[in-house]
This record gives sequence, C-alpha cells and structure tokens, in this order.
Amino acid sequence: MKGHVNSSGFPLQIGIGNLVNDTTDRHGWRTLYTEHAWKHPSTGEEGFIDLVLQHHSGTQYMVVECKRVKDTSWIFINENSRAKSRRHAKAFIFFKPGDEVRRFGWVDLTMEPTSAESQYCVIPGTDPKSKSLIERAASEIISSTESLAAEDKALSLNDRDDLHIYFNVLVTTATLQVCRFNSSDISIADGTIENCEFEEVPFVRLRKQLSTSVQVPEILRVVGSEARVKAKENTVFVVNSNYLIQFLTNCEIDETHHNERYWR
Repeated sequence: MKGHVNSSGFPLQIGIGNLVNDTTDRHGWRTLYTEHAWKHPSTGEEGFIDLVLQHHSGTQYMVVECKRVKDTSWIFINENSRAKSRRHAKAFIFFKPGDEVRRFGWVDLTMEPTSAESQYCVIPGTDPKSKSLIERAASEIISSTESLAAEDKALSLNDRDDLHIYFNVLVTTATLQVCRFNSSDISIADGTIENCEFEEVPFVRLRKQLSTSVQVPEILRVVGSEARVKAKENTVFVVNSNYLIQFLTNCEIDETHHNERYWR
C-alpha cells in the first residue's frame, strides 16, 4: 500500500507545500491554496491547481504543478551554444485601480533568477509523435493561471485597488539538462547532431506557444509576424524540486514592476 501512495505524486505535492511554509522566512513565499479547483471561462477546461503560492508583498503569485518522475532527465534543447541566460518571462497581470480594470492579460517582465530558455524538451522513453508530459502539464498550468486570475477578478471589490502578478511553475523530481549546440552542426542527411554539450541546471524557462486560447491583441494587425509569435508565447519555469527554495529565494521582478504607476 505504501508503494501505491508513493507512486501517486501526492507526497511530493504535500512535501513541497510544507517546505515552502517552513522556510518562508528565507524567501517570503507561503502556500495559499492546495488542490484549488478551477474552470476556464472561455474553453470550459477544468481541474485542480496543486499549489498556489503567495509572496508576502501580496501582489505576486505562483501557480505550481508538481510532477514526480522516476530516474529520468528532461533535456532542453538550445540551438545556440553561446546563448546567454534569459531575464525575461511572461506573467499574467490583473491590475484594477478602483472599479476600472486596466490590465488583464499576459505581459513580458524582467525578473530573476536568470536561466537558460528553450522551446524544446526531450523526455527519454516517450513517444516522439505524441504531446509530451511537460507540454501537457505546461499547457494546463497556463489555463489554470488564467482561470485563477479570472476568479480573483470576479471577487475583486470595486472600491479597492488590485495588482496581481501570476507566474507559471512546474516543479519536478526529474534532472534538468540543457543540450547546447550550433544549428550548423545538424546533419540534414539524417537529422542528428554530432557536436553538442550537456549541462545540468537547477531550473529553466520553457517558452513557447502553449495555449490555443491566447488572444492576439488587435494592434498586431499593423505589426510584423515576429510580434504575433511573441504575443502567443508563454513562459513556464521548470524547477528541479531540490532547488525550489533557491528558486524562490532568488525570484524577484524588476523594481519598476512593483510600482502600480507602471501598469497604468
């Protein structure tokens, strides 16, 4: 019976929730909700958020999905061997001064910690033709984040100012590896890479188009295709469970984003 409990993944979720609360003095985050029910207002998708963390500032939230996997690595592909660590990430913003909602959508922010960024992840042993575990989980996190923001918006009082910044986080027991190479080293004849380097990392930014429900702003009618691509992208932080406290301790958005005047 113990084996069945351990294979469920719930012990990891419970352990992470308690660990965050036990170390809140170090990083300022606490577990606000567990198994929080959500239903997307547009798509009708529904489920339960494993953990919602709140920062002591009262404006920052993390929507956390926990994934326990056994004896495996998640390999993130970076086609530029000299690529720098990234500081930008997509977050969902709900900003309402008084009774008027000024911002409600995905916005690029500058934030720590820096990390490698990738839109490709290889999980050994999975069917390359089917949607991977990480893509399914990341897509669900995006939908649940939008749903939580919609819930907070519906419950917001008209006589109060509200600023909520939501981040997407996937915590896993998998070892995280970054595979770096130059695109010129790819063999077109057989589709393989001859020269590449691997580096184990504590966390990584998964950035790609993860949700089909993302609305493209009308302003993109008059701008280029690159802006359209970026508008449809999302960021999910993938964090190895052993380094979660380090991630929370170093998680900090640029000072300008703390000021409500920035969002007006």
